[in-house]
Amino acid sequence: MVTQHFVGDKPVEAFPPEAMRKIPDEVLTRRELNRLSKGADKEPGANKRAGVASRDPAEFDTKRHGG
Repeated sequence: MVTQHFVGDKPVEAFPPEAMRKIPDEVLTRRELNRLSKGADKEPGANKRAGVASRDPAEFDTKRHGG
């Protein structure tokens, strides 16, 4: 099976290191509060979910842990 990685809409051979770093939850919460304080009509919590989605999926694989 061939796997293709994308950054935005551009295919890449490997992800850049800055795309793989973990954004601390405190920073995500601060960004979320800032976004919502500006009257953003997007769903609350979207910023944190996007930050978690950018992390290594293997860390969040519940099937492996019996959940």
